[in-house]
Formats: sequence, C-alpha cells, structure tokens
Amino acid sequence: MSFYSFIDEKFLLPIGDLIYGSDIARQLKELKRNEFLPSERVKEIQDQKIRKLIQHSYETVPYYHKLFDSLGLTPDEIQGRDDLPKLPVLTKQMIRDHYDELFSTAIDPKRCRESSTGGSTGTPLQFCTDKREWSLQRASSFRAWQSYGLNIGDKIFSIGGNSLTKKKNDLSLKSIYDRVIVRNYKFSSADVSDACQQQHLEEFKKIQPSAVRGYGSSLVIFARYLKKVGYQPTGVKVVLTTGEVLMPNYRFELEQVFNAPVFDAYGAGDGGIVSHECHCHDGLHISEELCAIEITDKEGHVLPDGETGFVTTTDLENYVFPFIRYHVGDMSYIKSDDCACGRHTRRFGEIMGRAGKLLYNKQGVPISPLMLPIMLYRDNDYHIAANVEIYNKIDRFQIRQDKEGDIQILLKLKDPNQDLDQFNYIVTNYSNHFVGSIVSMVFVEEIPTLPSGKEDFCFSEYRQ
Repeated sequence: MSFYSFIDEKFLLPIGDLIYGSDIARQLKELKRNEFLPSERVKEIQDQKIRKLIQHSYETVPYYHKLFDSLGLTPDEIQGRDDLPKLPVLTKQMIRDHYDELFSTAIDPKRCRESSTGGSTGTPLQFCTDKREWSLQRASSFRAWQSYGLNIGDKIFSIGGNSLTKKKNDLSLKSIYDRVIVRNYKFSSADVSDACQQQHLEEFKKIQPSAVRGYGSSLVIFARYLKKVGYQPTGVKVVLTTGEVLMPNYRFELEQVFNAPVFDAYGAGDGGIVSHECHCHDGLHISEELCAIEITDKEGHVLPDGETGFVTTTDLENYVFPFIRYHVGDMSYIKSDDCACGRHTRRFGEIMGRAGKLLYNKQGVPISPLMLPIMLYRDNDYHIAANVEIYNKIDRFQIRQDKEGDIQILLKLKDPNQDLDQFNYIVTNYSNHFVGSIVSMVFVEEIPTLPSGKEDFCFSEYRQ
C-alpha cells in the first residue's frame, strides 16, 4: 500500500464521509468482517434485513400496504428469502404506473437521491435511493477491489457512458470526492474515433493509473488503439469491467494489452445489486448484505440453482423507495457449487443479458451472448493465430434475429475491398448453433454504437 493510499483510507475517506454525508469508511470495515462468513450466517443476516424491510414497507409505503391487504398477507408471514415468493414480482412498468405510491412516507424527502437507469433497452427508469445505500454500494466495490490488490487512492482511468463516468462541476462535493479520495479519472466512451482515443492516451500517460475501468467494448477499442500505435501500458494492476456482458475474447485482448488480470462486475442501482468476480473467475459473488437474489420465470416462480431465468432482486437497503422482488430485466443463473476462494456468498453464473438482447434457437434454448463473437472465429477458436488474423479484419459486427427466429449477421470490415469469401465459415458457425434458422450475412459500411458508447451487437424480435 502506498503512503497516499494509507492516508486516503485512514484519514481522507472518513473526512470525506463527514463532508459528503456518506458512511463508506464504516461500512467498508463491516463488509470486510463479513467477507468469509459461513453461508448460514449470511442468510441469517439477509433474513433479518428482509423482515425489517417488509415491516417498514407495509407500514409506510402505500403500494405495499395495499398489495399485502389485497393478498390477505401480513408482514409476519414473510420471515426471510424463502417466503418472498408469496409476493408477486415488481416490473419496471408497475413502477412507472405506481411511482408516487412507492415512496416511504416515513423518510425525509431531503434524504432522497434521485436516480435513473441507463435506458439501454428503452425509456430510463426513474427511482430514488439515499446516501446510506450509495455508501454501501461503494463500500462493496472497494471491498472487491482491495481483494484484487487495488487500494483506495490508487488512480483509476475510467472509460464509459453517462452512468459510469458522468462528470459534475469540478467544484462539487461529488467531483472533489472522485478526484481526491477515489482518484477516479473519467472519460466518455461516446466518441470511438482514433482522434478521441489519442486524447484518451495522452490523459492516460499523464495519470499513469493503477487500474483501468469501464465497459468491456469501450476498453477494447482503447486497447486496440494502444496496440495500433505501439504504446505498451505499464503499472496497471487490474482491469475492471462492468456495464455490459464481457466477451471472453475481450477479456483475452485486455489482459494481453494491459498485462493485468481482468475482473468483471455486474450491478443494478435499481434493485441494489452489486456482484464481483474473485481471483477464481468462477462466477460473480453477490454482495448478499445488500440484496436478496432469486432466479425466476416471468411469473415469479423460483427456479432451481443452475437453471437460467430472470434476475429478481429485493433491495435490502433502500427504505426510501423499496424494490421487493423486482425483475431487473437481465437473465442469469445461480451456481450451485462452492467457490474455491473460501467465500460463501452465492454467485451468479453467466449474465445472459436483457430481454431483446438475448437470442434463442428454434428449440427454445437461449444462446449465450458470450458465444456470439466466438462464432466469428474459424472453428469457434480465438486462441489460434490464423483465426485471430481473419477476425481482426472485422471492424464491427451486429447479430439480428427477426420474429421468425432467422439470423442476419452484419459485418463492417476494416478494408471493404478484401476477399469476402474468406468469411463464409461464419454462416456455417451460426447455422450450427441456430438449428432451423435461416442465417444470412451482410457487409455494411457502418454499425453505430449506442449513445453511451456501448456496442449494440445483438438485437432480437424473436420471443419464446
């Protein structure tokens, strides 16, 4: 730990909490004490929080008071996570329809922090939290980062969209907090041009960060530019990815360019989800002190561990605007085995992505988004140099599935004048995975990114 990091964690972070009204330093100590608790104790803590949240919601939140009464339920009938299925799921549309009824009447409005989702699948969802929950989410991330060897105060170079890198006035408390305590230097991923990547590089050289953080696709664009201009980064301890599904070939590329391990994270501010990989890279450990996760079908029936379904969360810390059995919109599964790292929290397996961002074969089986770029390599293998050479001729791709389940592959090539027949194997690869679908390939001049800078590599109208 550097001298700055020592001073930062022991002195600046507590001072920042006093000034900003947060509680990160204390929460971090508490979370680190809980990190290796037995699973039974983790569930006891979680169930206690569920009982407290349910009682609060029934007594002070009009929506939940009406819901319980309409179901003939009392708060005492929800004693923990196992009882949550007695309640229906909460959807984004239901939140929009009952927005004003979801606020607690017992919370001072001055405590509320207005927030919203990124809106990558439609209209952004408006909701509220408070600084306590924000503090816990920050502390949970710091706990994971410290386990990677990244200390508070180590410089972070972030590239992402508004939800990840939104800047405020340089004199605001939030801006000072980010720059002085977290030392997180933020840059937009919206412009993917070489000119913008060069600007990022100049800032990167000045900052000399210990960590690189951002959307996987945005970091890969930056990494490829570094490789293109022959710049070899040094001093990077870790690469932290979040905000979108991390492709395995992206992980491979980032580790090669930055010469550092990649650790993925998955979270949802609407629902209180925070989860991170450990050094085993075998799923994402859920911060179960913050949320109770169920994997359900569309109707809210709980699915067995290992079976893919909808991520349904109960936010254990949001007393301002409670989320109880909330359908986030993503799909995943819970791993049923124990992690070799010694932590006993449950783990997400692969995060499959959002409805409309998930492709199915005609047998009704979802195709992992992680497989989509791998099928662009000959023999589905990105470890062979000759296969990588062909793949590197592709600038961007997008996979579309129509209402009938047929597949169209859009490819933007770096050189549109090259031999197009060399890519014919791609149609075969996709046909083998999407049995019964008609697969076609189209070469296009441009595939735009989303306004956030994320790659919009997958879109489906096919419903199962």
